[in-house]
Amino acid sequence: MQKDFIDYGERINNALLKVIKDILFDLSESKISPNHCFYITFDTTHPNVIISSKLKREYPKEITIVIQNQFWDLDVKDNSFDVTLSFNRKKEMLTIPFESINKFNDPFVKFSLQLEFRSRKTTKVKKIKNVEVKKPKNKKVKISNKIIKLDKFRKNKNE
Repeated sequence: MQKDFIDYGERINNALLKVIKDILFDLSESKISPNHCFYITFDTTHPNVIISSKLKREYPKEITIVIQNQFWDLDVKDNSFDVTLSFNRKKEMLTIPFESINKFNDPFVKFSLQLEFRSRKTTKVKKIKNVEVKKPKNKKVKISNKIIKLDKFRKNKNE
């Protein structure tokens, strides 16, 4: 049985996203002082982000939105939130999955979070099947099942 290592980064990101979700929920319930101003940067390429094609063209990779005085219809869900914002005096409805958020900032209290998501790729393992390889002079060599873990060849981000 293979045991998994604890992914502290993912657990911390999930906890930070819960903080953001709770803050946005409190904002939607008018439980937060109007002095707060939230800057939220998110990845517009995330598959569950819903923004207009115009905004997608203008911000093909990421966008920073400001939630302060002029926002409408803030609806916080389990995995995302909806909000209507004004862009060049035109209201736009956005659906933003929490997983797409890269940065969260509240300059009123000098609070900032930067999140880093790694895709949930399991350890890639390459398996070589039993193969017979003919060598010169008709000698046969048998290659047995061998598991090659690619992790030891990858550079560690922390180094």
